[in-house]
Amino acid sequence: MQCSYHFYAVKDELPGGVRKVAIPTFENNTHEAGIETVFTSALRTEFYKSKTIQVVEKEAADGIIIGRIRSIGFQPTAHSERTFGGRDTKILALEYDVNVSAEITLIRRSDQKVVWTRTLSDARRYQSTEDLLQNETRQREAYAKVAAYLMEQAHDTLFEDF
Repeated sequence: MQCSYHFYAVKDELPGGVRKVAIPTFENNTHEAGIETVFTSALRTEFYKSKTIQVVEKEAADGIIIGRIRSIGFQPTAHSERTFGGRDTKILALEYDVNVSAEITLIRRSDQKVVWTRTLSDARRYQSTEDLLQNETRQREAYAKVAAYLMEQAHDTLFEDF
């Protein structure tokens, strides 16, 4: 049996020779207020964690990463029937899948050329309750999980896809 190890050089630049990036607040093409800040923060966090590429203001950047939340969808995945006070029977959703699609584009500042772009999507399931505030909290947690996963994918793919 033979074992071998492979070491890969850590890349210190993004496509197009970009070493410093600006990450402005994402564009939000959905009706979900504030979702753009969740995704922007998640992508910045990935770059801060990796410490390979510096996140700077637009004027000092070699490249700009433009993010756009393209869509958010909700799909009930489990239901129950419930009778309220002896009246009509209602069908209540017990679980929802939240689906998010985001587009990430890297533009080289020197010539405004798009050097990398991807559309990524993911879904997360959350449990629903009769408490509207708790449902909102669970929905926000699902958004945060989707954002963390997608922005990790965007970050890693930026370094792999030349």
